[in-house]
Amino acid sequence: MTTECPVCRGIFSTDAIETHASDCGIRSSNQESNISTSEDGINHFQRTAGEVMGASMAQGGPLPNFMREWCYRYLCSGDSDSIQVSTSDVTDSELSHLITEVNRATDENINDLTDDIVGCGYTGKVSVDKKDLIMRAIVLHSTMRLVPMLDQLRKGLQLYGLLEVMKTHPDLCLPMFVPGEDGRVDAAFVLERCQPRFSEMGSVRYSREVNIMNFFQDFLQNIEDCEEQDGQNEDPQQLTVGKLMQWITGQAHKPVLPSEKKDFFISVKFYHDCDSSHTICFPVVCACSRTITFPVAHLATLNEFSENMKAAITYGQSFSLV
Repeated sequence: MTTECPVCRGIFSTDAIETHASDCGIRSSNQESNISTSEDGINHFQRTAGEVMGASMAQGGPLPNFMREWCYRYLCSGDSDSIQVSTSDVTDSELSHLITEVNRATDENINDLTDDIVGCGYTGKVSVDKKDLIMRAIVLHSTMRLVPMLDQLRKGLQLYGLLEVMKTHPDLCLPMFVPGEDGRVDAAFVLERCQPRFSEMGSVRYSREVNIMNFFQDFLQNIEDCEEQDGQNEDPQQLTVGKLMQWITGQAHKPVLPSEKKDFFISVKFYHDCDSSHTICFPVVCACSRTITFPVAHLATLNEFSENMKAAITYGQSFSLV
């Protein structure tokens, strides 16, 4: 199904209209031609994915650093002749298994793999002496079938002129698409970015505030330890350091740009004036200013702190006071 944009009168698929509508009116006429349309009756999901990547990166969102280097190089150049791949770049489980079987094959059993090998586009003689050529055919079959998808991604990445930046500075943009430095948030990063506003040193209030920061450090470390222990069995409901930082700041990843990382701080405040008409209150966060305020009277022990924080994070994800 298709629908018409009321602003530019363009025709878009129902899957792409929301992505287009988010910034319709600020694109140039050249950029509009690169929007994910369904002119030929085909939903170009990869092109839409490219637009989402570009929009996310432009707004400081998570990086799409999950690609193989050859995929990134192709996105930059668009030249299939320059693709350099090896058997390690084959991620398809069936083709990876075929590569393993070809490596193990002998003169007696290599013909058993003929159908699979020919299915990968190999047209020569199937024999142990031709293993290198067979392997090359399998690798090319695995990678070249991704090229049409990468072409669609390239079109989507033209949003905000990102593709031109990639062409001009391929090495600089490489870490944004290819896994390298771990961008996941850990306890040390959160603590390094905290800027607590302590009371006068030596006062009773100061002593309580220092205790709360110590509780916060222990709480973060406990969460991180649980993440490492349960790393193989990821539970969507499990509390992580990234989820905690997202609750406080609105983002679960480290800032992308060095300039953003330099200015990224979490303001920590302490509230001492709880009245006696209630038994519990929770930390209050302001994601826009990256601020968290701890209610001192209700966080006297590590156990109280942990239970209070878990309840606040679990039931306080919406933009409202707990």
